[in-house]
Amino acid sequence: MDHYLGKETAQNIIFLRFANAVFEPVWNRHYVDNVQISVLEEATVGRRGPYYEQAGVFRDMFQNHLLQLLCLVAMEPPISSTPRPCGMRR
Repeated sequence: MDHYLGKETAQNIIFLRFANAVFEPVWNRHYVDNVQISVLEEATVGRRGPYYEQAGVFRDMFQNHLLQLLCLVAMEPPISSTPRPCGMRR
């Protein structure tokens, strides 16, 4: 899991969507027309210069953070909240 998804705000998206009686029935492909995710902060390199020289800001911000948030917003409801090892079927 990327460190950004460990933030409480990102984790709360799942609870807001699936445990909220107001949002759960209408937060799906039948009612949502589009999704916009904005980066409203200045992305500074700070002490991460060597990391950005190798990975780049596009890979860090877009591929890791923004696409993972999009997946949280657009995913189908989970079958179960019980974790299970990868590759195991119900």
